[in-house]
Amino acid sequence: MSQKGQRTTAEALEYEDFIRLLSSLHEDKNYLWELYCCISFCTACRISDVLTMTWQDVLKKSALYKIEQKTGKMRLITLNSNVQQLIVSLYELLGSPDKQLPVFCNTRTEKPYSKQYINERLKLFRWKYKLPIKHFSSHTFRKTFGRYIYETMGRSMEALILLSAILRHTSPRVTMVYLGIREEEIEGIYNTIQLNY
Repeated sequence: MSQKGQRTTAEALEYEDFIRLLSSLHEDKNYLWELYCCISFCTACRISDVLTMTWQDVLKKSALYKIEQKTGKMRLITLNSNVQQLIVSLYELLGSPDKQLPVFCNTRTEKPYSKQYINERLKLFRWKYKLPIKHFSSHTFRKTFGRYIYETMGRSMEALILLSAILRHTSPRVTMVYLGIREEEIEGIYNTIQLNY
C-alpha cells in the first residue's frame, strides 16, 4: 500500500492495449472483469472506492456521487450514455444480480472482493493477454485514464489542470509526477543525443 506522497508503481496502459484488454475479456466471457476495467477507467476511482459501488449506484445513472475513502471528499462523476449502455449490457450478461449487492463481489458470500484478489486476477490477465507493461494493478486504470485525457487534450497544461482537479491532486505538478510525464520528457531529451563522427 502506498503512503501519502509516495509514487505508485503501477503503469498506465496505452489506450489501444486497454481496448484490446476489454475486447479480450469480452470474447472470453469474463464480463465481470471487463466491467471492473471499464468502471475503474471511466470513473478514475481508486480501488477502495470501486469496491464499495453497488449496482444501484451505477446502473442507468448519468452521474455517480462518491465520497472518496482516501480524501473523505464528495466527488461527482459523469457516466456518459456510452458508459451507461455498457454497464446495462454487462449487468444483463451477468444475469441481472440484485441491485443492492456490490458490483464486484463473490456471488456466494455477497462480500466485495479484496484488493489483493483483484490485483492477483489482473496479474493473470497481464500474462494471458500479453499486456506490454511490467507493473499492472488496480491503479493502472486510474493512470490509464490520466494518460488518455492528457494525450486526447494535446498534452496541454489545461489537461494537467483538469486532471489535477479530477484526480484530487494538490497541483498540476503532482499530476505530472503521477503520470510520469517529466521523466518521459527528460528521457526524450537524452534520447535526442546523436554522436555521429
